[in-house]
Amino acid sequence: MTSGLIRSAIATIVGIVVAFGLILLFQYASASLFPAGYDTAVYDVSAEEIEAPLGTTIALIIGWFVGTFAGGWLAMRVSAGTGAGWIVAGAVMGAAIYRASSPVDEWWIFALAVLVPAAAAWLAQRATGFATPATA
Repeated sequence: MTSGLIRSAIATIVGIVVAFGLILLFQYASASLFPAGYDTAVYDVSAEEIEAPLGTTIALIIGWFVGTFAGGWLAMRVSAGTGAGWIVAGAVMGAAIYRASSPVDEWWIFALAVLVPAAAAWLAQRATGFATPATA
């Protein structure tokens, strides 16, 4: 029993490292493609409303999906169960919600911060074959 618990704990840690590594890679790529800075011709600075650039936001959301899917899939495969992958998804959700709490982001980022990692973990569970088959 303890070997299975240790295996699941290691799988969870490795899955979280892989997930956040991929998210960091997507953020780095988006920073390279869409340099930082806000154009005063586009954003009204006097109204104190700033919007996050759309390109970086899309790259971040894709990073949440890819990171959760890859980290969750790896954790599920290594642990031979689904729990470790869902813990990876929970860690990404927590970080995504923390990121979405920025005053720059809109309300729908909060929704995507929960829905995107959950969908990625569900798809990873289906991809590993650990999902319970639907009975007719």
